Amino acid sequence: MEENNNEQNNANFNVQQNMQNNQNANTQQNVNNNAQNAFNNSEIKRQTKEATGFFSAFFKDPLTEVETISKNPSNKYLKIAIIVLVIWLVVIFASNVFSTASVYLFGVLGSFSNFFEHFFSKFLDIIKEIIAPVCSIAIIAALAYGFSKEKKKSFMHVASCVTIAKIPVVIAEIVSLLTLINTRITTFTAPFAGFCSILSTVLLFFTIKDVLGEKENKNIFWKFALIMGIYYAIKIVLSFLQIYI
Repeated sequence: MEENNNEQNNANFNVQQNMQNNQNANTQQNVNNNAQNAFNNSEIKRQTKEATGFFSAFFKDPLTEVETISKNPSNKYLKIAIIVLVIWLVVIFASNVFSTASVYLFGVLGSFSNFFEHFFSKFLDIIKEIIAPVCSIAIIAALAYGFSKEKKKSFMHVASCVTIAKIPVVIAEIVSLLTLINTRITTFTAPFAGFCSILSTVLLFFTIKDVLGEKENKNIFWKFALIMGIYYAIKIVLSFLQIYI
């Protein structure tokens, strides 16, 4: 009888011990989760502050900011370049979705079946439009990297610099969404897109100059002309595949 009582007491003790261990484990897990959440929130705030600071500095003095990025490889600029590229691709995708919806969903004879039918029928064309900016950046970055005297900067860093030089083009792409409201707005958006393209070319010139390590404009001019000449030759080839970079 006494032996049975001892076994029962041991069993109860083990149950209580297991419950206590589980409670301690849950408490520790909650502490770890709270710490992880606090760290993630802090990291998000820090990265947001960095990105906001960069864009503020970029719009105040873009040439200085481009020079700083080109000469100082940093993961911070890679993250910003990824943000710029993602925004660019999302805008292109959204433009296609809204333009299709305006005709085949919100039109007089529009319906969900018509919308999905036409959207998926042109899905390959949308994919080509989305990969076009990626191809454009990759080609220019590859050419600049190939022409650089010293390969101290990685290809990803050069691609980040080229992407950031394309910010005016991305802005023009965002503004072009206004044409979905009224096609007459192209009277404004088309010249604005041309203006932003010129700004982007200027930024790209100084970006490539810094990437190549050239100090004299007379030396970089013809190298830039050669790089862009090869780029436009590749652009012609890709146009036969209906990829318009």
